[in-house]
Amino acid sequence: MKSMLIFPPGWDPRGPYLSLPVLKSYLKNNGRDILIRDENVNYYDEFFSNSFFTRIVRENAFLKCNIYFGATHHIQEAKDIIRSKSSKRKERKFAWTVLSNLNYLASKVYNGFTLDFNSMNFKYSYNSTAEIMQAISDTKANPLIDYFERYCETITEINNLGIEYIGFSVTGSTQLIPTLTMCKAIRENCPTVRHIQLGGNYITRIAPNIGEKHCFWKYIDSILLYDGEENLCSFLNKLEREESFSEVHNLCYLDDNKKLVRNKIVESHIINDLTPDFDGFNFSKYFTENIWLPIYTSRACINKCTFCTIPNASGGKFRHMPAQKTVKNMEILKKKYNISHFSFVDETFLVSKMKQIAQLIIDNEDKDMSWYCETRFSRLLTADTTKLLRKGGCSSIQFGLESYNQRVLNLMNKNIDIAWIEPNIINCFEAGISVHLFFMTGFPTETLEEAKKTYEFSNRMIMKSKIDYKLPYSTRGFGTFGLEVGAGVYEQPKTFDIDILNPNLDDDLRISREYISHRGLSPDEAEYLVNTMRSSKVTLQSVLGKKEFGIDIPDPILPSEIELINEREKKEKKHHYKVYGHYTGSRRLSLNSYSTFITNEENQMIIFYNIKNDVFLSYEKSEISLDGKNVISYMKKVIDELIYYDFFEISDIVHSSVDEILSGKYKLNLNDYFIETYNQTDVLLYNKVFKEAMITNVLGHELLKYFTESHTVTEWGVEIINSGIDLPFEKLNELIVDALESNILKVVV
Repeated sequence: MKSMLIFPPGWDPRGPYLSLPVLKSYLKNNGRDILIRDENVNYYDEFFSNSFFTRIVRENAFLKCNIYFGATHHIQEAKDIIRSKSSKRKERKFAWTVLSNLNYLASKVYNGFTLDFNSMNFKYSYNSTAEIMQAISDTKANPLIDYFERYCETITEINNLGIEYIGFSVTGSTQLIPTLTMCKAIRENCPTVRHIQLGGNYITRIAPNIGEKHCFWKYIDSILLYDGEENLCSFLNKLEREESFSEVHNLCYLDDNKKLVRNKIVESHIINDLTPDFDGFNFSKYFTENIWLPIYTSRACINKCTFCTIPNASGGKFRHMPAQKTVKNMEILKKKYNISHFSFVDETFLVSKMKQIAQLIIDNEDKDMSWYCETRFSRLLTADTTKLLRKGGCSSIQFGLESYNQRVLNLMNKNIDIAWIEPNIINCFEAGISVHLFFMTGFPTETLEEAKKTYEFSNRMIMKSKIDYKLPYSTRGFGTFGLEVGAGVYEQPKTFDIDILNPNLDDDLRISREYISHRGLSPDEAEYLVNTMRSSKVTLQSVLGKKEFGIDIPDPILPSEIELINEREKKEKKHHYKVYGHYTGSRRLSLNSYSTFITNEENQMIIFYNIKNDVFLSYEKSEISLDGKNVISYMKKVIDELIYYDFFEISDIVHSSVDEILSGKYKLNLNDYFIETYNQTDVLLYNKVFKEAMITNVLGHELLKYFTESHTVTEWGVEIINSGIDLPFEKLNELIVDALESNILKVVV
């Protein structure tokens, strides 16, 4: 039975994708040869061609007098420059400008269609079945229809060879409309094809939404979920022998009575360490001067971040192959295709495996191999490690930064200490390794200042790479958080208390009550803000700025200024800690320049907001009286909190020294925190207000719990001695100082 696997348009055309070569090698090893075609790069090559633009210019009078029309005279020149290893920077800039102009011209012919090297977009949404079905029939908005019907060499090949089975590997959402467009063309123009199947990461995620009446079944015959090797091999054997599919795991299909059958889901446990087979891919078509062959050492991921779709679309637990086998595959691929650049596509490339592979390459007689990878920030990524990696061929590392705020990282379940991040990046720079930083904004409960902090940090790192370390290729990539099907947040909305789950709504509307209420607003205030946002589709900041809500928020201090302020204060007050509850004066107090307040007459509430520290505190109007920014009267508890959280400009704030605290002059009390256990011994204590953390062990955590109620260190020491715990006082003092430095403990009168 003649079979073909296709990677559809809508992906990055600068290098091959790995799914089909991996499937091909496995099927070939099991006695079944199969053709693979990268229709993604085929389409990009056709789109940016003289023949395509000759056709559309001839059919559209607007283009003939357009300022961008000149780009059509340089199409092949631009492609040659991009694919040349000897082209200069000025030439490459010219080439990319030509392609950008061509894309603009095409968008004027095809309504709403845009093409870049990261995605393919139509005026129709891939989130809507009805719009997808419109897209695959709208010749005025979808240029792929004409391509597949008249100019696609793969369609011609299918007919000439009499292909009977076609499988599509759909990795991303932007490939869905192109895939269905091609399925429709095959169904209508390729009579030998008797079975069309969809698979891949994205299809696995949306498969639960495809019922038996779904209109996709008009153009497809089955869906194969999760890792494909074993089940695809079993399926093809059944299809060839015309046997029942009932025993093929992870398969969805319509039976003879048009009833939907969802076969048993079984996790895959194989790693498939066979050398990927790229035969069938035309490397000369990729839009790059250097092909980086994708390769992997592991399947699935060791972590389950709450935003990630991977755990819900990857079958089986984390598994990996020996480093020796990986390097052997690299050697085979280099010899076969004369390509020495590799990209590791592991969801998380373990640092230990990175070191092993680097050392094997160093020890190899043929050391001419370079590679890059994606990994997590880790305490193991030391300066010595990055030097070893660079010597062993590592040229770049892509990090999942996501956020430069420990609170947000904890909500994401990243299991990363923010203290590792900058040292990891600097270690890479010093070793000569460039970085790429992935991050997002708008994660549930993330504040504007937290988003700015991440943005500013990433920008600072990229500038440091280029200016201080002369590494011009460090980059960053970011976007807004979205509730895509398959993400942990989407699957577990109660974890984040998310009210709005419609993935078609604007990102600004993706907000939970926790986003507002954790700042200290009353339930009524939170409900008001949520309802206002839902009805008017506005952001939190614009809601806070509405006149009817009686709010006046000053211009925010830039994050860079905040960093300078905080750094200066740390230097001035190192090992001196603000005393909570010391203030006994009765003079008028004035809010500082970066604090403001909200008055709500209806609920008789006053809400204070400190821009610098991003702190909200709310009180009943009976507890505090204000005249402008001056406090007239107050309850002591209110004023103590406002002073402690830096809302007032007062010169006589009392600070305590380490010696005074350890001698028992002041009492200590636990601040608010939550705990996340990393393993059986390490515990993270996190201050939710100051956004600072410390790591201790289980015993250290239990000892600090003594300060749930206010006590002196002297009282604490006596209690420890009486309990029979034998610990040196130096270690106990270190525990106290660490807790004070990270604001886990506060000093009280």
